[in-house]
This record gives sequence, C-alpha cells and structure tokens, in this order.
Amino acid sequence: MDIARSIVGLNSKTNELYYRLSDHAHYWKVYQGIVDEAVAPATDIIHLGCGPLWFGKVATVPLDGKTIYAVDPDEEALARNPAEKHIRAYGESVPLPDGCADVIAADHLLEHLERPEEVLREAHRLLRPGGRFVFTAPNLLSYSGLATHLTPHWFHTLYVGLLRGTSGSDNSKPYPTYFRMNTVWAVNRLAKAAGFRVDKLATGVDHPTYTVLIPGLHQAAVALHLVLDKVEALAPFRITLTGSLVRE
Repeated sequence: MDIARSIVGLNSKTNELYYRLSDHAHYWKVYQGIVDEAVAPATDIIHLGCGPLWFGKVATVPLDGKTIYAVDPDEEALARNPAEKHIRAYGESVPLPDGCADVIAADHLLEHLERPEEVLREAHRLLRPGGRFVFTAPNLLSYSGLATHLTPHWFHTLYVGLLRGTSGSDNSKPYPTYFRMNTVWAVNRLAKAAGFRVDKLATGVDHPTYTVLIPGLHQAAVALHLVLDKVEALAPFRITLTGSLVRE
C-alpha cells in the first residue's frame, strides 16, 4: 500500500501541470457558479441524490434562512448528511407537494438514473415556474465515461476501494450506472420532453482520476485532457456535463 501511495503522490504532481496549462475552469467551480446563481434568490432547495454531502459544500453563497431538503434513497448515507431535513426517496417519487422548491441540485447523479425522464417529470412537478434543475455529471462520450459504462459494476467497486485505500478518503460506495442522460444531445432531448428549457450546458475537463495508480498511463491521460481542454471541436467529448434547466 505504501508503494501505491507513492505512485499516487507522484502522479498527483502531474495534475498540477495540467492546471497550469489548461484554459478552462475546473468543472466543479463552473457547477458552483451555476448553483450559486440559482440559490442566491431561492428559499427552498432540494439536494437530490445528495448522499452524505452537505449542500453547504456545494453552494458558496450564504444559506441562512433557506430550507434545504437532503433527498437520497440510501438511508446510511443520508444519516451522515448534516442537513436538518432528510427525505429518503428516489428521484422518481419525492414526497413533497407540487411547486415546493426553487432549485433542485444534482451533483454526480444523472449517470445513476435508470429512468431520467421520470426524474425530470418529478422535478418539473416539484419546482415552481422559473425554478431551476442544476447538475453536473460525467459525459458518456468521454473516454472515461465510455470506460465506466462498459466495465462491470464489480470492477468499479474493486477499483474505487483501491483508490480509497491509497487516498485515505471516505468516498461513498459506487452505485450502478446507466448513462441515459449523459450527452449534450440527451440532455436537450429529455429536458424539452419534460417541459424544461436548457439555460446553460457546458462540457468540461479536469485532471484524470482513474489512472492515478498507473505511472506513464496517467501522464498520457493528462496530455489527452489538455488536448480536450484546448480544442473546441472536441467539446462534446470532454469529461463532464454541467448545466441548468429552467422549468417552464
């Protein structure tokens, strides 16, 4: 394990080179900017598929006086979320009244939705007119999205366990992935069908994560990420999708 940690440390230094040379902001910063814009005037926010993550680590604007609903089907993960209001539910059926929210935020959730059209219809019901569904998720058309989609779930569980062991992190367990709303075209199609207008939709790149245990391959992945970052014609094949849908 010490050798693996040394490899991770070395490869992580390569990530610093990526950020010195890249042209675009990290996708999470882009997502936080979209979230903050939506949340600042809002009073009621649903953090959908939140797991143990406190929404105050997503939004950077003050949350005083706002109601945050932490919604997730995983009871164990939800119990670790410091939000005051917990709702154990899947996104297809959330036990809250019509028009109860101004914002629904979903970070790294879309890839896990087996029926994204039903989740969007439920989001449309929950949001007030003009409310926003904001999200960030992996892009199926990226090399990492395709690799994730095509490898079996047991491998994800094994590899994430190895990454957790070398980093000392307490990341949640991996969940099954379907990638049914994880391209630019799928987002536009499903949003329109559910009664949403696509307000913002961006693709982004950050440092590679799944290659961090493999010297040489990780450096090659960093080089590939720089190409994706700098060549606009490759935008549909970047690593992440981040956007905002407006309820009409």
